[in-house]
Amino acid sequence: MSNLCNRPIYAKGQKPAKVPALRNASRDMACKLAIPGVCRFDDAHTVGAHLRLFGIAGGAQKPDDIFIIDACDRCHAVQEHRSKWADAQLGFEDVLRALMQSQLHRRASGLILLPGELNL
Repeated sequence: MSNLCNRPIYAKGQKPAKVPALRNASRDMACKLAIPGVCRFDDAHTVGAHLRLFGIAGGAQKPDDIFIIDACDRCHAVQEHRSKWADAQLGFEDVLRALMQSQLHRRASGLILLPGELNL
């Protein structure tokens, strides 16, 4: 079985990219999922939620840290279990929006750089 990167999901010896700065970037941030009736709306409870969608990571595997969104612990619990999405009225567009907002913040803070943005 392979994923969107055309790599086997369970390739022996392959590990997802772990970047502590990206993992810590969610601290004290607003929840980007903000699921009505679920969200705490309290920055103190925001965690980094890895997205395990579209075959990028297998069961019990996390993808590269570039696929982290800022989510409170309650929204993260819903996002992590697709079976809960319908009841929470969470859709792929909500997850994509949260990912884009999280990555925009990381880019603005200098954690994500695009080609040409390096000041050498």
